[in-house]
Amino acid sequence: MWDPVGWARIYLKNDGLQPLFEGVFSIHDDKHHVELKSTYLQNKRQQDVGIPDRKGEYMVFYRDSDMIRELHTDLKRSLPVSSSCQADKLSFNADPSHPILQAEEDMSQWGAMSLNSLFGLSKRQSDTGGVSGNSGGVSLKSTIGDTSGCPDTKKVALIGIATDCGFTGSFDDKEAAQKWIINTVNSASNVYEKSFNISIGLRNLTITEKDCPETPPASAEWNMPCSEGNISSRLDKFSKWRGQQKDTNAYWTLMSNCPTGSEVGLAWLGQLCNADVVSDAANAVSGTNVVVRSSGGGWQIFAHESGHTFGAVHDCDTQTCGQNLEASSQCCPLTASSCDARGQYIMNPTTGTDITEFSKCTIGNICSALGRNSVKSSCLSDNRGVTTYTGHQCGNGIVESGEDCDCGGEESCGDNSCCDAKTCKFKSGAVCDDANDSCCSKCQFSSAGTVCRASRGECDEEETCSGTSSTCPSDSFKKDGTKCGDSSAGLTCASGQCTSRDYQCRSVMGSLLHSNETYACSAYGSSCEVVCSSNTFGQCYGVNQNFLDGTPCSGGGHCKNGKCDGSSVKGWIDDHKNLVIGVACGVGGLIVLSILWCLINRCRRARPTVKPMPPPAGPYGPWTRPMQQPIPMNQWPNGPPRGYQGLADPPPPYPPPAYGNQAPRYA
Repeated sequence: MWDPVGWARIYLKNDGLQPLFEGVFSIHDDKHHVELKSTYLQNKRQQDVGIPDRKGEYMVFYRDSDMIRELHTDLKRSLPVSSSCQADKLSFNADPSHPILQAEEDMSQWGAMSLNSLFGLSKRQSDTGGVSGNSGGVSLKSTIGDTSGCPDTKKVALIGIATDCGFTGSFDDKEAAQKWIINTVNSASNVYEKSFNISIGLRNLTITEKDCPETPPASAEWNMPCSEGNISSRLDKFSKWRGQQKDTNAYWTLMSNCPTGSEVGLAWLGQLCNADVVSDAANAVSGTNVVVRSSGGGWQIFAHESGHTFGAVHDCDTQTCGQNLEASSQCCPLTASSCDARGQYIMNPTTGTDITEFSKCTIGNICSALGRNSVKSSCLSDNRGVTTYTGHQCGNGIVESGEDCDCGGEESCGDNSCCDAKTCKFKSGAVCDDANDSCCSKCQFSSAGTVCRASRGECDEEETCSGTSSTCPSDSFKKDGTKCGDSSAGLTCASGQCTSRDYQCRSVMGSLLHSNETYACSAYGSSCEVVCSSNTFGQCYGVNQNFLDGTPCSGGGHCKNGKCDGSSVKGWIDDHKNLVIGVACGVGGLIVLSILWCLINRCRRARPTVKPMPPPAGPYGPWTRPMQQPIPMNQWPNGPPRGYQGLADPPPPYPPPAYGNQAPRYA
């Protein structure tokens, strides 16, 4: 009977009589490191033990228990900038529809970035101004230590890693950089396998030249010297590049040697399996993170940033506990009744070389996020026929091409009756491995109809074995928007969950708002961030989480990675009928009144008036009045001297006709 006492991850450089290899193995939770002389000297701290200076490479062996603890509180994972200036420059934070910040708080120390914002560029994780992302979607206190959402059989997260010129230049050659990366991934993979039943496999590795280009090429804008940009701009450019790769990797990591101040890592929150890039005026979001090489815990930083990619928030510390952030699931408490995690675990905001495991709260955080599909897991591979960058390595726990099985070496395999640990081949008569395959029982295919993945609810379909394969079919759900549960409560299917905006608010914030009547704020119906209130609380309050993909939002749309997707004008009208009817009635009334006013004015306008024509003159006839007698010549008055024809001036003009003395007048 075997008793598992640890694990091993080894990278072999030279075989033969004097082999050279690097790696790490654990015995009773005490990690033993094997490094080449050159590697040890590159990472050596001032207080570490010196080693002999002799020609050629040789191996150096040490244990974590031999090393002096250094907290490395100066190695932080966020941008050390003022929250009063940088946060206001983010377009997401300046959006007038954004929830009002509840308090002025210090910035986080690691700098996990969520959709459209950065931890550190805005507030700490409690900031409602743009640090939302895909996380557990539930109260984290209720999930502490719960692994039910994680896979029952081992899955593999295949990733890609690229290096910038600064990182490559920090090693003697590309081979040394490659070894460091492989050892880092192997060490982190063991912790993920133990915690979540998910191994991390290196599928793609892009190592740049050590000489930085004068101008970064358009195909790799992130490959710039340390003097240009900061860690957030590297992540932004790297995310845009990742969106062009068209691969199925779980995520990509950029290895750098360029910290920004004391910052050594940055990641988008909950973007596992997000191969696309979502851009706005400020940021480009994808399944990416940045890790800066540091003597303060190389693989721990990689594991921490990958944890953010899987949807993990920071562990609670004295500062976040003082702000009561555990109540809103914005940090992971030690237990349901104790807040401060005491800096013991990988998701602690500061790093240390002796931190080697995830807290029970983080395990519940990630497993619940995967189980509820708030963090996607469709890109995780079955542990069979996996192709990795390092090729076939029997004993690494990943079933690669050419292997039937791989239970992780003789120490890990124990009494496995299906797999030969030395050859990674099935034992006689075995066709599958119970420890690795969902549809395998006693080394044989499970019978047809055997449930290999039970339904988690009305919107989640049950999967059964075919009887001819050891693989369980892919997880399938009812279509988003399908009505379910209590129709009067507005429940619909979203990512395999029967839920609603109000229901998700109760799940996440019911305990914080001390009310089972918690509801989603209707004023934020177009938003896919969890913004809730209650009758007793009286105001809207936001947390750093998004509604599940498929949750309805304004305009007939559905949430997708924190954005309202597919909304339409018709859908918006349907959602706001009362408003539309009121506006339509008001505008319609104004139009009718305007028309009536025009008609009245038209009717009141005066027509032109024409003076009637006089009657026509009668025919000439005899003069009926007596003739005027002429004045005798001797009685004429004295006048001016006579001129021509006896007159000095011309005679006066004839008087006009009596009926023609006025022109027509128009009113």
